[in-house]
Order: sequence, then C-alpha cells, then structure tokens
Amino acid sequence: MNSQRNGFATYLAAGTPGATTDLTTPATVLAIGAHPDDIEFGCGATLAKWAEHSSEIYVAILTDGRRGTWNREQDQLALALSRQNEARSAALELGAHAPVFFQQIDGELHPSSGVILRLVTLLRSIRPSVVLTHDPWKRYRLHPDHRITGEIVVEALVQARDESFWQELVLPASRPDSLLLFEADVEDHSETVDRRHLEAKARALACHRSQYPSSYGLAAETQDATDQLLPRLIEVASQSEGDLLVERFKLIADL
Repeated sequence: MNSQRNGFATYLAAGTPGATTDLTTPATVLAIGAHPDDIEFGCGATLAKWAEHSSEIYVAILTDGRRGTWNREQDQLALALSRQNEARSAALELGAHAPVFFQQIDGELHPSSGVILRLVTLLRSIRPSVVLTHDPWKRYRLHPDHRITGEIVVEALVQARDESFWQELVLPASRPDSLLLFEADVEDHSETVDRRHLEAKARALACHRSQYPSSYGLAAETQDATDQLLPRLIEVASQSEGDLLVERFKLIADL
C-alpha cells in the first residue's frame, strides 16, 4: 500500500482510463455496507473469490437494519438483533471475518465525526489494500443510507491517509491501493468470478431470512432460497458474449 502520493500526479493526470479487469489478489480487504446484506449484494462473489485465494476479508456494517421490513408490527430492536446474526452467518459463507457493527440507526445515518473516527481507526488498524463500498455519487438514489455510507467511507479514507488527522490514535497513516464502488453510477471495472463464487454469494444472501419478503420476493418460510437466488445472480453476472461471469464496479486507484 502506498502511504504517500505525488500531488502533481493527481493534478496533471490526463485522460480517463479504459475499462479494467481483475485486480491483483489483495492481501487484506475491507468491505463496508450501509445495511446487513448490502455487501453480499454488491460484492459477495468477489469477496468469496479473494477469500479462496487467501485474502483476509473484513466487513463493516454501518446501520442496524431495524427498518428492513414492511411489517408495522415488527419489533425493530428484535429485527436488528436478528439481522446481526444473519450477517455473521453470511460472512462465514463468504470466507470473511465476523462483521464489525457500527450500530447506527437504520435510515438515520449521518457522517458524524464519531462514525468517521471509528472507520479511520478500523482502516488504520486493518490496513486494507482494497476497500469496497457504495457509490456516493450515484444519481437518483433514493435510500440516503447508501449514499451517506459512501460519503463516510470517502471522508474516512482521506483522514486515514493523513497523520495530521486523529493524532491521538497513535496509529500510522494507511492508504489503500484501490477503492471499488458497487452499484456504481459509472462502471469501469469487472472482477471475473466462477459459478462457485456466485453460489457462495447466494448462500450468504440466503442467510438473511428476515429479508425474504421485503427485499428478495420470497416467502418467509422459503427453504430453498439459495437455489432460487442463484439463477438470478447468474443472470446479473453474465456478459453479453461468452460464459464470462463478473461483478462490476467503479474503480478509483488514485487514492
């Protein structure tokens, strides 16, 4: 990972790079999602691929997901606890460490200094070479938590790379090599995956049983969720030519 960059390289860079495919397998990865299951949807197969190749995979979830239901009678705190357990099971399916839960209230996320500090601390402690999160610049986005999560991550990345921020942490600055944005407004990078990685993604998503009716279009009692989800994931991951399967991102490499 680079700890510094030449400022002139940033200002004098010319042109827009073309589409890219497959980063070098990173040693350490941090994926950050707004809600339980966002990471699985956005980059689950890529994380499974990298875990298979011995990457250390960490995940952080910023909100508690308490509003992930259309049932007005649902106990929101009970749902938040259920979603934590579901996220833990999903992380195992992807080969990731147990999630770090920031436990902000679902739907009320703000880029507070406290949340940013916690993420800066995590970045400087884990020192990931690749970070993945929501695209904060996606146009016409309705859910504010997705946009704000991306904004928090970008701000934390800037502060984590500069030791003049949060000197009381006594942790050296950390700068990842790459930032991958999922559900991106402009996609210019693909990570190729195999069917088994999509199967791991489907199993991880299937762990989120509380979301079957509200997000997956499945009955709460569905027993074969993995089998039902996999064909849909393969369809989304399929390319127009050949049998190539991919997850798509916006790549930012000048960090």
